Amino acid sequence: MSLKLNPDTKLIGAGIAVLIGIIAGILITANFNLFKKSNAKGAPIIYTTTDSTVPAGNGPVNFINLIKNDKPFVVNIRTTQQVKNGPFQMYGSPSNGESPFGNFFNNFFHNFPQSTYTEESLGSGVIISKDGYIITNNHVVSGAQKIYVRLSSGKTLRAHVIGKDPQVDLALLKINDGDNLPVAVLGDSSKTQIGEWVLAIGNPFGLGWTVTDGIISAKGRAIGGPYEDFLQTNAAINPGNSGGPLINMKGQVIGINTAIVRGAQGIGFAIPVNVVKQILPELATGKITRGWLGIEIQKITPSLRKAFNLKTSHGALISSVLPDSPGARAGLKNGDVIIGFNGHKIQEMSQLPWLVGNTKPGKTVPIEIIRNGQVMTVNITVGNWASKNNSFNQQKVSAKKLGIIVVPLTSSNMQDFGIQNVHRGVIVSRVVPGGIGSRMGIEAGDVIQEINHEPVNNINEYINAVNMAEKAHQFLFFIKRGNMKLYLAFSG
Repeated sequence: MSLKLNPDTKLIGAGIAVLIGIIAGILITANFNLFKKSNAKGAPIIYTTTDSTVPAGNGPVNFINLIKNDKPFVVNIRTTQQVKNGPFQMYGSPSNGESPFGNFFNNFFHNFPQSTYTEESLGSGVIISKDGYIITNNHVVSGAQKIYVRLSSGKTLRAHVIGKDPQVDLALLKINDGDNLPVAVLGDSSKTQIGEWVLAIGNPFGLGWTVTDGIISAKGRAIGGPYEDFLQTNAAINPGNSGGPLINMKGQVIGINTAIVRGAQGIGFAIPVNVVKQILPELATGKITRGWLGIEIQKITPSLRKAFNLKTSHGALISSVLPDSPGARAGLKNGDVIIGFNGHKIQEMSQLPWLVGNTKPGKTVPIEIIRNGQVMTVNITVGNWASKNNSFNQQKVSAKKLGIIVVPLTSSNMQDFGIQNVHRGVIVSRVVPGGIGSRMGIEAGDVIQEINHEPVNNINEYINAVNMAEKAHQFLFFIKRGNMKLYLAFSG
């Protein structure tokens, strides 16, 4: 017996088959997750759901064991110093720092007794040896008459300074508490990578043994000092954290927390631990010696590269040479670009100070420079930073007709006036009331970068520009004041 289907039945059967196929296709597609629903009109958007190649567990689950192991070698530091204070506190003029009454009150109250009060400051430190040597920042203990160290056990001990290096901002302390103290493992900061997880342990705002976490945000940061190679982190660093450790996920100390950017969040800086290891032998002797060339250098920006017709931005541009310095005696000049020092290539400006500083004073070494597009080598005998009159800070220029005093843009001067991220110019240290500078609106702390459109990179250029401006009886100053840049003018 055979079953025959009429044409209408065949048509209906074919339709049912097509419908079943469509439904099956939808179910299969949904099951394999090939499409994702889109709210947009038109065809669905096809995208991949393949897993990332980055392993799952890239970040830490928690830091509990790490903190338990590392907390014991972190100490809290408290210092005291005696500060004298007169019967009245005088507030200086914001423009020049002097009282409007001159020395009248100073002379009047000269015979009055001064009161003395105790000022305290807080910081952190890292135990690096079982017999009680502690590394911290120099600014934590600078000027301190008494230093107290509190251990994680709660015991408080007196400490004394073995050695200090203000230029690098490191200090070595010693406490006496047996020969079995918990010690830090000093890692290798050269292997630290951007994006690496880190912890900061310290004493922020007096809140002892506070832990914050973050990552390495950048390396080789320059923040206004003679030796620039800081690690940048977004692990919270606050006042009191100074001198505490920056720790990697192996529990190793890779940096000493040192500085923060005022008003910023998530921007802190640490001295790389490899720098600590380099400085430690001299800190232990209490005597710091450092090589010195007597030059000021700056980073080669794209505009400077173009202006000096350089092929690359590698190297360090000499902005000023101190008279009768090792650099001057070797024939170095403003505008020279140092690309090599004693066999080491200079890729970044920050490399040069470290290479020079770690060179024994009195040693003669070759320096490779670019001058007017030509590569040449000169020999230089490295000087001693500890020698007298070796600092640009000794230079001070008074322009009597302008009524202002300027000093070079050195790291210590920048720190004194709270200046950051400025790489050229001269700093106004004083403004005489009634002078041209005062009438122009110049203030102490201003950085003069141009005069009559002529760039001012150092003291010599400032002097030349002022002399030309005086002859023209026209003064147009381009200055940087805090975060502002502005022009100030005077004619006469």
